[in-house]
Amino acid sequence: MYDIEQYSRSIIDEVIQMKATDVHFVPMPNKCLMTYRLNGKLEHWKELLPSLADRLISHFKYQSGMDIGERRKPQSSSMIHLTKSSSFSLRLSTLPTKDKESLAIRILPHLSSKALPSLSVLQHSRNTLFEVSKMPRGLCLLSGPTGSGKSTTLYAIIEQIIREGGRSIITIEDPIERPIPTIIQVEVNMRAGMSFDTVLKASLRHDPDVILIGEIRDEITASLAVRAALTGHLVLATVHASSCYAALLRMLDLGVSKLDLSECCKMVLSQQLVQIKCPICQGFCDRHCERYRTRSRAALFEVLKGKALSEAFVSRKAGAEWGFKAAAKKAWALGYLSDDEMLRVINE
Repeated sequence: MYDIEQYSRSIIDEVIQMKATDVHFVPMPNKCLMTYRLNGKLEHWKELLPSLADRLISHFKYQSGMDIGERRKPQSSSMIHLTKSSSFSLRLSTLPTKDKESLAIRILPHLSSKALPSLSVLQHSRNTLFEVSKMPRGLCLLSGPTGSGKSTTLYAIIEQIIREGGRSIITIEDPIERPIPTIIQVEVNMRAGMSFDTVLKASLRHDPDVILIGEIRDEITASLAVRAALTGHLVLATVHASSCYAALLRMLDLGVSKLDLSECCKMVLSQQLVQIKCPICQGFCDRHCERYRTRSRAALFEVLKGKALSEAFVSRKAGAEWGFKAAAKKAWALGYLSDDEMLRVINE
């Protein structure tokens, strides 16, 4: 007989130890399949008896404040998981299926501080990120797939703004991924009526200089973000899109006028993570490579700004000022990318 509370903790602890980003409970007629996502790939993990899986899912629902009696509708919630050395936010989502309920849990570490130069191996990208931190006003959009490090990038920019001083900062997040005591951070809570747009509207009356929006998800939030940028605030926000141009299209799809967006948007970034190797020893990070021992991945950035950004509002054929292919070739030429990794980025 399992101690469900202890077993549920051990599952999350094990996933964290593996450095996985997600764990899935997938119900089947005679079993429940457990998988985890590591470096973007879904891996088979365990098979559970249906009765044990039901108890685990019910326990996770109870811990996160979901309605454990509701199995016919999707639910989502979040909770904090503490380990001996760190804390993590868990995002939980249930989905009714033919064979009971499916549960997906995303593990979000409370991020440690990273300096801007550590995010990329390319000087062009570092300079671009510093440029964002020095913007006095306007809208900067950041796009990229889930798990590509967007939050890490935004936090690094915020940290740089804090170092420079003199500006009031408000972040609106779901959830707060790293508490920073010197700024105002607000966590979205849909059950309490604290949506992105509600919090953003209230934040505009709180005299901020810089507003970070964890994600622009709907028309109202998009409209308020643009309004904030047009009225003299620096707005940093993420958008679910695969490229810089797609991020602009997403904003237009959310009802923002092209005229307003072209006036307030100062830069669009898109990022993806790549596997890097030591350019000196030419091997992937191992115990002999001090500098790259804990840094096996770094970000490549696509950048849309200046003339290229202006042209993007006029023509779909306009290209990024600095694209993924150019970044990958540069990183490869400097010895940071393997041939296979460079080709993967170029062929995507």
